[in-house]
Amino acid sequence: MPIIRKRLRPGDVYPEDLRYNEGTDTVQTNVNGEWKDSPESDPRHQTTIPPRITADTVCDAAQSVVDALKGQIQGITDAIDNTATLFTIAGIILSIFTFGTFGVFISIALTAADAMVGYGSAAIEAALTEPVWEQLACILYCAMDGNGRLTESGLAEVQAQVSSEIGGLAATIINQMLSLAGEGGVNNLGAIGTSTGDCSGCGCVDEWCYDFDFTISDWSAFVTVTLGTWVGGTGWVGVAYGTGGGISGMEFNFDVSQLRGMSMLHSASGYGGYQKLAVWQNLPAAGVNHGLVSDPETMNGVNIYSQYDSFDIENLANRVTMYVDGAGSSNATIHHVTFWGTGVNPFGENNCTPP
Repeated sequence: MPIIRKRLRPGDVYPEDLRYNEGTDTVQTNVNGEWKDSPESDPRHQTTIPPRITADTVCDAAQSVVDALKGQIQGITDAIDNTATLFTIAGIILSIFTFGTFGVFISIALTAADAMVGYGSAAIEAALTEPVWEQLACILYCAMDGNGRLTESGLAEVQAQVSSEIGGLAATIINQMLSLAGEGGVNNLGAIGTSTGDCSGCGCVDEWCYDFDFTISDWSAFVTVTLGTWVGGTGWVGVAYGTGGGISGMEFNFDVSQLRGMSMLHSASGYGGYQKLAVWQNLPAAGVNHGLVSDPETMNGVNIYSQYDSFDIENLANRVTMYVDGAGSSNATIHHVTFWGTGVNPFGENNCTPP
């Protein structure tokens, strides 16, 4: 049978009205002769395949992503050893994305291929050991939701962990491939995979964050204030007491929790050389309050932000009491208080992101 050859055009790989703009890192479509950004056409951000539901959906999805990347890397090192062209290696890089128009990213794949050849197969194999792949599976597992999915911000967190916990050439290669895949590619790889993982040793730590926006509520279910007045649209407004004024005894009561830090947004006026911002942590075991911080550098102003992260070494707490007060004609208004920690959120569903 004769072999038929033809010139390969971009339209044979992806639609001719679609392109990748390297300068802006965007996928664009041609609309009446003008190239316009088309985020809805970017396969890196499109999760199109339903999740694969298994006995451990999240772990199996994470392992499926890892196995897809392992197979991709094995194909790349084999091609390097066989002195394959950059276009061949770029094709291998893109080959795991059997969904979406990933062919539009041929320029990214060629850059990655050139880097891989520069590293050499021996260095790649030495960097990407089995323990590294196991660690990557755990990082993905701990970051995915119940359906084995990542968000765009979740992928960024995964890449940050890969850099800090894996590091070196392995992290460079893994993050390069994760960037090419995007959260859409990762989610789809997890959904089409058939792997079964074991994440029993991953030891994930759940982070939580809860913001009390006092401009919309007094949050009386969790908060009591000894001296202060709640004003809708403003927050808890201080009152005169003692030799000055402010907020006295803003107390948060909650189940025993792992508390890592907190922040406060407040406005203050009339403070001279003294302003007391105190945070007291109640330890459930000893029942002892510990003063953690006081006297911020900013004495007066609007929307003063203060962050405290010096809680007890074990971070256990079930009550936090705050004071903002001072002498003379001083007064203060508390607009927001935010807590973050690990484990179970004692206040309910997360409504913010830990700093």
